[in-house]
Amino acid sequence: MVQTIKLFCPILGCDVTIRVSIPKNYKSTNLVFDSLYMLDGQNIFNDKDATFGRSMRLEKYLKLMKKHFNKNICCIAIDSPKNDLERLNLYSPFTLSKELIDFGNQTPKKSYDFTYDLINTIIPYIRQNYPVSKEPANTFIHGSSLGALYAVYAANTYHEYFGGAGIFSLCNFLCKNDFYKYLDIHLNKNLKTYIYVGKYEVSDDLMDNSLYYNETINFKNYLAKNNCKHKLSIDINGVHNEATWEKHLLDFLSFMYFDDIEITK
Repeated sequence: MVQTIKLFCPILGCDVTIRVSIPKNYKSTNLVFDSLYMLDGQNIFNDKDATFGRSMRLEKYLKLMKKHFNKNICCIAIDSPKNDLERLNLYSPFTLSKELIDFGNQTPKKSYDFTYDLINTIIPYIRQNYPVSKEPANTFIHGSSLGALYAVYAANTYHEYFGGAGIFSLCNFLCKNDFYKYLDIHLNKNLKTYIYVGKYEVSDDLMDNSLYYNETINFKNYLAKNNCKHKLSIDINGVHNEATWEKHLLDFLSFMYFDDIEITK
């Protein structure tokens, strides 16, 4: 089942919608669930809630992980703002270059505020109200595009919270220099990072349809150079939407638990 919660985040100064997927009988069992935090939460479960009318339909993959691998996962999907600039500010901890797109009044401050509330309000609320593990090895974060940029930032900043990350269609080309400068200092070498990209992804009226692919390969090579645990999946026909990302959810979830880890020089 999916429970919808309005949680007030004091630093952001507003309510945030959180959708929690957990079995109906969770209170009557002694199970402890792993935690999967997913960004753009409105796009995770139901098509009727999704920004563009198509979600990633995650629940069936959580059920598959339980049925076939006995993995109990509580998904916490955090909605993003409907306004494009507000979403941009929420998920951009770095100042973005205007060489490719003029983002207007973009500032990282909102992202820092969101991060404070994620660590000090949202995660504590989930841990107090649901039977979830507090171990980093059992706590994952996932994001797509700008959400992927934020997921890299959060998972590598808070080593004590996250043991795995799903990075789908990373748009680090928007802040490449600051992105790698930050990782050079904060890189979590124990993090399991699953990376997905489509071969010819485009979004936001970008003219160069190789940006997502090329910079994802560079990110994969960066992780390999630093002996980080990672796996790269490339969809040669993949486009930039939830229907395509859905096809790689099971591979992502499986990688969080099993040993098909790629570490290359």
